[in-house]
Amino acid sequence: MEKNAYDEAISSGKYELPSGLIGKYDNVRRFWEDKVIGIFLSPYLEQLVADQNKLRILDLGCGSGDGYDLLMGVKRQNVTTSQHDVNVINPDLIDSYLGFDINPSLVAQANAIHGGSRGVVFEEMDFNHLPSKFDDEPPYDLYFAAYGTLSHNTDDETVRLLSQIAKHSRDGSIILCDWLGRYSYEWQPLWTKDMEQNKTIDYLISYIYSNGDEGEKEISSFPLRLLSSKETLAIIEQSSRDAGVQIEPEELFDRSIFMGRHIDTAQYNPCCKPMRRALNSLLEPNIRTNLEDLIVDYVPKDGFPELNSFYQNLEGCWNALVTYTMELLQHFDAEELRRLLGRGGEALDVPSFLRRTQRVPASRLQSTSQTSTTVTPKPALKEAMLEMERAVTGASALNIADPRANIIEPQLCYCLRQLEMELQQGEGCGHGLVAILKVHK
Repeated sequence: MEKNAYDEAISSGKYELPSGLIGKYDNVRRFWEDKVIGIFLSPYLEQLVADQNKLRILDLGCGSGDGYDLLMGVKRQNVTTSQHDVNVINPDLIDSYLGFDINPSLVAQANAIHGGSRGVVFEEMDFNHLPSKFDDEPPYDLYFAAYGTLSHNTDDETVRLLSQIAKHSRDGSIILCDWLGRYSYEWQPLWTKDMEQNKTIDYLISYIYSNGDEGEKEISSFPLRLLSSKETLAIIEQSSRDAGVQIEPEELFDRSIFMGRHIDTAQYNPCCKPMRRALNSLLEPNIRTNLEDLIVDYVPKDGFPELNSFYQNLEGCWNALVTYTMELLQHFDAEELRRLLGRGGEALDVPSFLRRTQRVPASRLQSTSQTSTTVTPKPALKEAMLEMERAVTGASALNIADPRANIIEPQLCYCLRQLEMELQQGEGCGHGLVAILKVHK
């Protein structure tokens, strides 16, 4: 009986050691991508909570209920370290959480995971058929379509959907939309200036396999829409006109620029360096990362000077932060610490550091598109470097097991995440192009 019990536990798949290094719910997904959405969404959720006693949320393309997990984990702004209850919303604030998905297996999984939560229901339905569902339903406070959900639609379908949502919503309702970015580095060979070309990508979920074993499996592809900011704003404007309701774009931001799912597979762009696995390693407890693996090597594409300029600036700031952290770790001993702290209140000399240490990948030197290898110091970079200084000096003084693996490396990941958030331009350069919209009636 004892053997049978352990056999059942093992066969369930839930008796294995969890790892954030691979899979759908890897560390980057949980601690970077979901958190970025939450950080941008937080002020709007806080306002909804302040305006309403209970929240009504409609999750479009709910999948396995990942949106519920994301929303329950959004943190309030400006909380102190002494506070313990820092989430914007919790199950007690949910009046109704309704999720729709066309896939019955995913809906069943969502109900199995979250179906016992009060007010939470997941149903099988194509969310493009919402009008019949809206007839007897009061408006929702948040209409949530994350994880590239709207890339499954044509532009006409999305315009109809957003128009229906706008008419059904109340004044002040928030809509979150998510598409695949047209100008992601992951599929750089598909970049085009003609918006009528390469509107879709034949998408493969090959990233769920590791060690190249996807070659042993037959993987089905499906079309997904790629959008730029210009196309996104046109869809929102048309939806607003059709609904006769003002839909105001509040935020438009790129998510997952150098660490999208297909950065590591190089399925569409063979020039991609596998950055996601290194970032996952930064966030894995008790594992030290080879920080050289974090040096970005962006290969420009001729004919796209503005995009190249954006990517190369982010690359330069990113590499400068990684290099600075490597220097801190390499030279960190008692004598170096005294010299470092002996600087007193003197400001960090970022330009001097960049001139002295900046990494210039080989591909950059070979590119005819690159005119300069100098990174202009940014406030975001300077602050990130100071953060890493504080992390290295502070963590090294703590009496804990492996401060590098468990404090310094995670902090480096969070600083890189902040760099991406502050330098992104919402042009469709990330794996995801996310829009936060507000309805005015």
